[in-house]
Amino acid sequence: MRIRSKQVLLDASVIITAHEIDVWKALLREVDVAVTSIIAHDESLFFSKEAERVTAPINIAALIKQGAIPELSASVSDIKRVRTVFDEELNMGLHDGEVEAIAILYADQSDSLLFCTSDKVAVRVLAMLGLSDSGVSFEEVLKTSGLSKPLPHEYCTEYFDRYIAEGQTARIQGKGVPYSSED
Repeated sequence: MRIRSKQVLLDASVIITAHEIDVWKALLREVDVAVTSIIAHDESLFFSKEAERVTAPINIAALIKQGAIPELSASVSDIKRVRTVFDEELNMGLHDGEVEAIAILYADQSDSLLFCTSDKVAVRVLAMLGLSDSGVSFEEVLKTSGLSKPLPHEYCTEYFDRYIAEGQTARIQGKGVPYSSED
């Protein structure tokens, strides 16, 4: 029940899928969710009613304004710190909202947050930074909250765990890091 005692930082893909499968409102009641500034104000805005599978416009900013969801922000230096750890190829696979979420986790280190994402690059990066226990699949969040629904494979725990394992291996092998780093 590790989800019950933590705040879950949601990636944009998870927010969109929660709307698509009609669990968004229940998720807000059952889970202590949060979003990053970038996801709230940029990434989740690309999807609206016109996306066909989403029945109502996604307006995270309004929920933040109402106090329904907290907005978390990483400092520029924390984001830069995450970006400089990895090589260009790995950085190109990360979206800004994911980088901000990972930067928050990397700077926080308090064990009070979990990042819920379906992005395999973001999951690998969590493990490469030694933050494997700071990530969670959407399937696990829904299951723990009593909201289980069929999900596309990239939201399932098996998929999440596979990329955590890949990231842990890459961490041990030193893959994905710049050829030269200056600290």
